[in-house]
Amino acid sequence: MTGVDELLEEKRISMKDIQIWGGEIEENELKEFISKWVFSDMQYRIIETVKEIILTRDNIDIKPDIIERIRIFGRGGDLDLRRNSSRFIWRYIGKNHLPQNIEGEDFWNKNPSAKFFVEEKEALLWGKYNKNMKQWHDDRVARAKLLYQVNGNPERVKICYKTFSE
Repeated sequence: MTGVDELLEEKRISMKDIQIWGGEIEENELKEFISKWVFSDMQYRIIETVKEIILTRDNIDIKPDIIERIRIFGRGGDLDLRRNSSRFIWRYIGKNHLPQNIEGEDFWNKNPSAKFFVEEKEALLWGKYNKNMKQWHDDRVARAKLLYQVNGNPERVKICYKTFSE
């Protein structure tokens, strides 16, 4: 058996395993759109504005006019919103169905036979915890506010995530 044959025999996920949705909203609908979601299993947020990127577990006051991108993720799924002029294009990949009153396009309606390989990956985040500075720091991005939401003060932070490919 060749390496290609082994890869093709790996388990793949399909429409019964995961939800994939997407759509567009207007800038003035952003706050209401986000308020409809339950994020109990999606506790991490990356908020990119015109002036900074914030990594947090906290809900923050969203000012739609300066938001470039929002990513809310965790074990329950991944919600990604990206600015496109005065609109946001969003997509959700996760275990749960969409909240009520959110209109979106179900990926599986147009692609019912699609299957994806799932690869589990890990990466070290930038910086080490500097006890003297009492913060995360890396000389390569010295001005960046490295705010990692972890328990305690480990020397490094590793994230684990999954990628999907056809």
